[in-house]
Amino acid sequence: MIEQIATVLAVEPDGVWLGTTPVTTCNSCHASADCGTGIVAKTMTPRQNRFFINTELPLLPGEQVRVATAGQQLVTAALLVYLLPLLLMIMAALLVHLGWQAAEGWVMLAAAAGAGCGLLVARYYGVKIAAQQQLSILAVLPDISVQQKFSTSAKPASKNT
Repeated sequence: MIEQIATVLAVEPDGVWLGTTPVTTCNSCHASADCGTGIVAKTMTPRQNRFFINTELPLLPGEQVRVATAGQQLVTAALLVYLLPLLLMIMAALLVHLGWQAAEGWVMLAAAAGAGCGLLVARYYGVKIAAQQQLSILAVLPDISVQQKFSTSAKPASKNT
């Protein structure tokens, strides 16, 4: 199971809209402000992902929950997005090069077409995988601000002896 903390954005009768902020490894590095890779990562990272979960839990906007998904779905999605376009690109280039013995320009064009077809297939099946995705809410996290308010306002009882 792959877990992440999400924030409830909106509540509907049959479920809730949740939002998550992607965490990059560049945020944990001390040199991320001066590093070119860190600057690019901050610029290119989407600000928030939104998704809907069917649930009967009485949640309110602003609450945080821990959600989980099966690791197999992540592996399948990664194979679709990264490996399938690469394999189709190589197969198309080899087919044009070995089968028709075409010039390099045609081989490059076939490779680009193969990669494009791989991305289209990945997008088509990605939508199907997303529709079957089984996200579950593991826990509703306590509101830290409420806990801090009660802990600072509650005074220990003094002993009068």
